[in-house]
Amino acid sequence: MRWAVGLILLFSPLVWSGQSIADLSVDRYFARQEIVLDKYLAQNEGGDEDLPLAGDIYSFDAKSTKKAFFYSLVVPGAGEYYVGSRIKPAVFLGLEALIWTGYFVYHGKGNDKKDEYIQFADAHYQWWEFKSWWNSLDSTTRNNYSHELPWDDDNNRPNFTHEYYENVGKYDEFQVGWDDIGTGQPPPPLPGGVSVLSANRNHYLDLRRQSNDYFQNASTMIMLSIGNHLISAFDAALTAKSYNKGQKRFSFQFKAKKIDRTQVPILTFDYRF
Repeated sequence: MRWAVGLILLFSPLVWSGQSIADLSVDRYFARQEIVLDKYLAQNEGGDEDLPLAGDIYSFDAKSTKKAFFYSLVVPGAGEYYVGSRIKPAVFLGLEALIWTGYFVYHGKGNDKKDEYIQFADAHYQWWEFKSWWNSLDSTTRNNYSHELPWDDDNNRPNFTHEYYENVGKYDEFQVGWDDIGTGQPPPPLPGGVSVLSANRNHYLDLRRQSNDYFQNASTMIMLSIGNHLISAFDAALTAKSYNKGQKRFSFQFKAKKIDRTQVPILTFDYRF
């Protein structure tokens, strides 16, 4: 709801003309026509007749909860700063910086370990030994195994893809080919049987595990960042709502009306509740 009151301020330069105020009722007097004060000033001072004159002396500027929510959703702390807080923006933005620092650190370590296990596999896994052993198996025996290496179109060399580096460590049949268990045709790790243990394969799996752990931590940082954005957004909206509720919602403003072809400035008081 809004309650407003207007006070007419009469200045000596504004001369009444023609009809007396006493000859008119108040309603008729103010209903005849409206004009802004700048027309009077334009006629006497050479100003712009079309530019309305209405100046705030004091007004309460309500904070938009939607803007506060959106600002912090994009940049944590921005909505709180818009509302007027100075501590919360530093907290949310500082936390965001720490989260992304953690992301880049973990992602970098994950890539370093990935490079390390790829180099280790290239140095210690003899894919041609696996190929020789694989080609010596009949189709029935091959069907006992779940995977094989991804070969090129000519079936001469493997494609060194993510699948290749995953298979040589993950599945028992690819233990054949690690250089620390002999060359030629080492005993195949038959399904359900006792596998020949390769220390190099175990070390390779440890490197892959470390790399995956680092990448998982980096993914966790992203989830934390999303949470920080959402928490900051909702907090900013609540902060804006609290700000608006705790303020006196009133304003003073200069306006003008034309009274019997004469400019009259009016001071208005506006209160919302």
